[in-house]
Amino acid sequence: MDAEVSLGRSVSVQVPRPVEEVFDHIVEPGLLSSYFTSETSGPLIVGAHVTWRWADGRSETVDVEEVETNRRVVLRAGSSKVTIVLAALEPNRTKVTIEEEGELASAFEHGAGWERMLLGLKARMAFGIDLRD
Repeated sequence: MDAEVSLGRSVSVQVPRPVEEVFDHIVEPGLLSSYFTSETSGPLIVGAHVTWRWADGRSETVDVEEVETNRRVVLRAGSSKVTIVLAALEPNRTKVTIEEEGELASAFEHGAGWERMLLGLKARMAFGIDLRD
């Protein structure tokens, strides 16, 4: 599975599914928890304060600043701004890019997590595989 990483600040992947389906897998708690988190406190909607939890006890709280259906989601995670951009490359292929701005230490720390998120998304949507198993 191909992912491009640039200094831990930006990752992207192509998912062989329509942009609408990919967007839903990012913003809907049950779908996000099927490949990335173990539990998500709510959907990614503007103004939401959402907590993501993982099986190993870690958690992260994000504040949702912007949502453009099927195009973009902007989150605030601590001192970092995270932008998830979706681009329909053709009817059944979507490029997803996650960019993080903020403290350099935070960006490097989260970079691997965003890559795992995108690779998990692609594995789940393309092959029905949960990489967490």
